[in-house]
Amino acid sequence: MRIAIVGAGLAGLGLAWHLLERGVETVLFDAKGIGGGASGVSTGLLHPFPGKKALRSWRAEEGMDATRELVRVAEQALGCPVAAPKGIFRPAITEQQRADFDVRAANDPSAVWKEISLPGMPPTQGLWIESGMTIYSRLYLQGLWLACEKRGAKLVKTRVQNLSQLEDFDQVVLATGFETSTFDNSFPLKATLGQTLLCRWKEPLPFSLVSQGHITPTEDPALCQVGSTYEHTSEPDPQLARQLLEKAALFYPPALNFEILEVRTGVRVTQREGYRPLVAKIAPKVWVFTGLGSRGMLYHAWLGASLAEGLISREERLIIMPI
Repeated sequence: MRIAIVGAGLAGLGLAWHLLERGVETVLFDAKGIGGGASGVSTGLLHPFPGKKALRSWRAEEGMDATRELVRVAEQALGCPVAAPKGIFRPAITEQQRADFDVRAANDPSAVWKEISLPGMPPTQGLWIESGMTIYSRLYLQGLWLACEKRGAKLVKTRVQNLSQLEDFDQVVLATGFETSTFDNSFPLKATLGQTLLCRWKEPLPFSLVSQGHITPTEDPALCQVGSTYEHTSEPDPQLARQLLEKAALFYPPALNFEILEVRTGVRVTQREGYRPLVAKIAPKVWVFTGLGSRGMLYHAWLGASLAEGLISREERLIIMPI
């Protein structure tokens, strides 16, 4: 069996690894290269309680376990850490957040209401997520690609404009994010443009902060990322990017003194309703694996394994279908 994967971001590499692990010849196609799209600018948050109310995500434990395993694979390939497994803290800065986070802590042992002292500010209360980790997206994708390459994967840096270009493959998977609509615009997907800031900070934090916005460490201890905007436009608004530090300062005041080095932009795609990714068969030998949105770190590895198993066995019951 020969399988073509269009897209070399989180979804494409997550699927590729699991196919290669099962001995399947795998070729990735991406004109931008490894992590050249939204996956490469992801701030790398991995935890089971995203969203304003910190509700536990669908199949979160499966997703967390599968991603942790791929982090191990990437680190082994690179020979260095690709993540900071030191937990994630969600400061509560509004009464509504306090109420929502308190409910979560009371009902889920994986989330703890806690007071934490942070550099440059008084002790702050919020939701402590011990299992959370921050993945250095670009480094992680490089390591995962190295691991895939060692297993025999090939990367073709070309833009696939028509699926007839891939007719020699037994199966084709579109892991193309927001570009999926160029192949089929019938999917119930919505695109959201997001900007993040790469900044220099004077005193590094040991873990990520997530409140109304987020601050995440990077592989360089002197640098962090601050995000993210949610824009439903074709072009990024520079004013919104500049406001990110002001929003971050609401839960971490020293953010106002961060030095902005770079503005990074990517386009996330989700289903129009809900947050579950889209994994579906759309033609006799064509599949789509998209719609990960801001939960790409949580779902790419687990759904990649599920899809790989289904492609090999040709048993569609193994595929996690869209809701």
